[in-house]
Amino acid sequence: MKNKKLVFSFIVILLALFIGATYLFNQNQKSKLEGFSKKDEAPFIRENAISFGENKANVVVVEFFDPECESCQAFYPAVKEVYKQYYKDIKLVIRYLANHKNSAYIIKVLEATRLQNKYLESLEVIFKYQPLWANHNDPQPELVWQYLPEAGLDMKKLKEDFLKLDVSLLIKEGFEDAKALGVRGTPTFFVNGKELKELSYQALLNLVEKEIFEKEK
Repeated sequence: MKNKKLVFSFIVILLALFIGATYLFNQNQKSKLEGFSKKDEAPFIRENAISFGENKANVVVVEFFDPECESCQAFYPAVKEVYKQYYKDIKLVIRYLANHKNSAYIIKVLEATRLQNKYLESLEVIFKYQPLWANHNDPQPELVWQYLPEAGLDMKKLKEDFLKLDVSLLIKEGFEDAKALGVRGTPTFFVNGKELKELSYQALLNLVEKEIFEKEK
């Protein structure tokens, strides 16, 4: 009986320590984010980062993402739906956090499609076929070339632009800014500098709507 009480007490202490540590981390993270006074500048945004939307409500949604990340692919429909509803009100900014082996290669492809104004169409194709080109057992990032015509691209120009591009600065800045913001994985979202705590469609929608409606008051 005594041993059971000791084990129970130990578990309670561990749980209390965990809750306390989590609270302190969240408070520190909140203070850190509040320290960045301008939400439309670094480390949230860089001048060379791609963005979409008319931003009439002055609401900036920043996503740190990795094209080889399965969670990013899974959450993409939610991002797409929120953007579809509020593209007039928000600016969606895409930042790279290249945590996987083939991420830099795909980022370079995406940046080449950007030169044809086909970024979103290409991202859709890349995520559609991610299970094939990013297969854990046999990743083959070069397979994306056979799928990209679905995005309506000039493939000859795309290959030429791909060879000329240097995305090292984009990737470097992504790592630096993610570290400054305390980003530990992808996808991670900030809406006007406020971090999305729960990765769900409803949570993202709620935070975006909250910022839009507060701006309208």
